[in-house]
Amino acid sequence: MGRTLFKLTLGVLALPVMSVPAMAQGKGVNCMRGAYSAAQLEELGQLTPSSSAGETQLEQAVFDQIGAIAMTAIGSCAASRGWTDEQILHATLFEMGRLSEAAYRASGELSSQQLRQLDDALAIGNRDRLWSVIEAGVMGGMSGGEAPVSNGDAMLLGTFIIGAGLDVEDQDTVVAEKVGMLLGFMGLQRMGRREFVNLN
Repeated sequence: MGRTLFKLTLGVLALPVMSVPAMAQGKGVNCMRGAYSAAQLEELGQLTPSSSAGETQLEQAVFDQIGAIAMTAIGSCAASRGWTDEQILHATLFEMGRLSEAAYRASGELSSQQLRQLDDALAIGNRDRLWSVIEAGVMGGMSGGEAPVSNGDAMLLGTFIIGAGLDVEDQDTVVAEKVGMLLGFMGLQRMGRREFVNLN
C-alpha cells in the first residue's frame, strides 16, 4: 500500500494540465468526489479487496486499480484548483483512504453487524488517542516499516475492539486484524484531510 501511494503521488505530479469535469466543484479534498465518470464509479464499485482463507493479506492488484482511477480525479482537481505538490500529496492520501475504505467495507471481510458495531463504538467518547495510535501505524506502513507499538497502545486498541464487541470467540485475532485494516484506511483519510486543511 505504501509503494502504491508513493507511485500514485508521483504520477499525479507528472500529469499535464487537463480539462476538468463540470461536476468537480467540491471544496478542498471533497473535489474528487465529483471528478469521476459514471464508468469509473461503476468500476470502483466492483473493486472489492479480499484476503485468502485464514490470512489477512489483501490483494495489492485491487489497490493498484483503485489508485490508477483515483489518479485521474486527483489530477483534475489539482489542475483546476492550482494545488501545490504538498497539497497533492495530502489529497492523494485522503482519496486513497476514502476509496479503500469504501472498497473494504463492501468486500464482505467484515459483516454488516461488525461494521455497525465498529462505527457505533467510534462515535462514542473521545477517540483522539486511538486515532493517534492508528495514524502512527499508518505512517510506519507508508515508510515501509512498522511503527513500534507500546504495551499501552496495544492495550488501548485491544480494549477498543473488545468494547465494541468485536472479539468473536476463536476468530478474535483475524477479526481484530481486519478491523485494524479498516481503521488504517480511515486513519489515512483523517491524516490527508487534516494536513491538507492545515496548508490553507
